[in-house]
Amino acid sequence: MSRISVVVLTYRRRDAVLTLLGELVALRDDELEVIVVDNGSEDGTAEAIAESHPTVELIALPENRGVGARNEGLARARGEIIITLDDDMLGLDEAGLDRLRDLFADRPRLGAMCFKITWPDSETVRDWVHHRPVEDADKSFDTYEITEGAVAYRAVALAESGFYREDFFISHEGLELAYRLLGREWAIAYDGRLTIEHHHAAGGRSSWRRYYYDTRNLFWVATLHQPLGYAIRYLALGVAAMGYYALRDRFLTTWFRAVKDGLRGISALKRERRVWDAPTRAFIGGVDARRPGFLYLARKRLRQKDFSLE
Repeated sequence: MSRISVVVLTYRRRDAVLTLLGELVALRDDELEVIVVDNGSEDGTAEAIAESHPTVELIALPENRGVGARNEGLARARGEIIITLDDDMLGLDEAGLDRLRDLFADRPRLGAMCFKITWPDSETVRDWVHHRPVEDADKSFDTYEITEGAVAYRAVALAESGFYREDFFISHEGLELAYRLLGREWAIAYDGRLTIEHHHAAGGRSSWRRYYYDTRNLFWVATLHQPLGYAIRYLALGVAAMGYYALRDRFLTTWFRAVKDGLRGISALKRERRVWDAPTRAFIGGVDARRPGFLYLARKRLRQKDFSLE
């Protein structure tokens, strides 16, 4: 496991992506490939990348394809390990690359490895999606969540399971891919020693986006993979929580539209439904058994603006 590809997705964040690429090209690693996909920024981002970093492989798309743009970079990558980074993630270093090589070499069936994501210049964890108390952030454990903005894949695992679903556009696409990886007996893990800083650049973020896609794609994830009983509980919690956030933040009309579109898409997706097999169901059950209780989650989330339900 020597060659590593880093695939960076950017959209209308020229300054942020130039900072990240400057950090990546400065790494002293002869087996590192850097690919950046500009997701139809149309603001000079692609031109600035080509001028400032001519050694970086640039894929400039004519329009915003959401997660489909990330797939373009994954398809072009030549590394045995492929790291995907959002353009506002910083802090990848040579020690982290070497640790990734060791982790994948030690576990032949390891398909994906998630990073610990922190606030800039801080040890404080952010973007925590794993079904454990955040106090476990310095530990290592297996999971069924994938943090798309900072995750490393084994290339052969992606080739076997397929890339992200482009119809999701954004949100929950990592969870859906995780289910496919698990169904093909690939492990997904988290390692608190792999740290990335999320600088949360504002450019390219639509105010309504999370309320729509986080809600709509709940229905699609459940339809594609989850057993009926699990899906009912998953949707009841997730859709209600998103409704609360939407009401709180005055996006209730967007939430209603997402629920309608989510339900409307179920019929077509049923043809692709592949429910978890017994080992996957047992593994997910074991992970879910470690979920914090309702009061713990309520204290963490109900007043939280920058949320994620993935």
